Amino acid sequence: MFTSVLLILFGVFGVETDVMKNVFVTEGEDVTLHTGVSVMKDDVQILWMFGRKNPDTLIAEIYKMKIHIFDRHVSVMKGKLQMDSQTGSLIIRNITRVHSGLYKAQVINTTTKYRRFNLTVYDCQKYTASCVAPDESLSCEVCAVMCSADNGADVSLSWFKNNERLTQNRSQDLNISLSLSLSLEIQERNNTYYCVAANPVNNLTTQLNFQEHCLQHTDLVHSCDFTEAVIRLVISALVGVATVAILVYDFRS
Repeated sequence: MFTSVLLILFGVFGVETDVMKNVFVTEGEDVTLHTGVSVMKDDVQILWMFGRKNPDTLIAEIYKMKIHIFDRHVSVMKGKLQMDSQTGSLIIRNITRVHSGLYKAQVINTTTKYRRFNLTVYDCQKYTASCVAPDESLSCEVCAVMCSADNGADVSLSWFKNNERLTQNRSQDLNISLSLSLSLEIQERNNTYYCVAANPVNNLTTQLNFQEHCLQHTDLVHSCDFTEAVIRLVISALVGVATVAILVYDFRS
């Protein structure tokens, strides 16, 4: 009977389909999927469907202002679902990754409208990132640093210089950690470098500290500057000696 009623409705009234909306959330949140209805009326029926690849399982309904939750149809939904009596929107409490999938709202009145959602739930792991500069990379000219991060679904690792992305790494293999190296000249220490581990819902930024990661001794910068000055002085002295020698040679000639 229920199926027949729907078929009659579809045959008599028009059908409007909305574009799929991607929704990204973090585990533990309460998520609301909106129907677009501002105020429910007695003659409006809203059906919520769910499925991993095809939203074909009825999980909630509101009709004649009465709400029915069918969380027994999908075991992972048990005790998680509510509906807003004013709008028919679906509320998922304390969401987890097993609730990722496709959701469809059918709003049936004089026409049938669809609202479709591709919901992706990411774990709430705090992605740790760290910067390491091997001892052998320490010099007055170049510093090589390595940023690493825990991997996860859709996680990327990037190096930025000021607001410019320099390089990025990601991997579908969630059993390995992500790492990304960067070589930079000490003369660029006035720029801001930072490493970002991110997924679509959260990120962690670790700023490169030149003093900590590239200059292990507080006097290294001055030492480098001093060394450079000495080299310049030596070169100038050699040029001066060569000039004098040439002048003496010319004079004697």
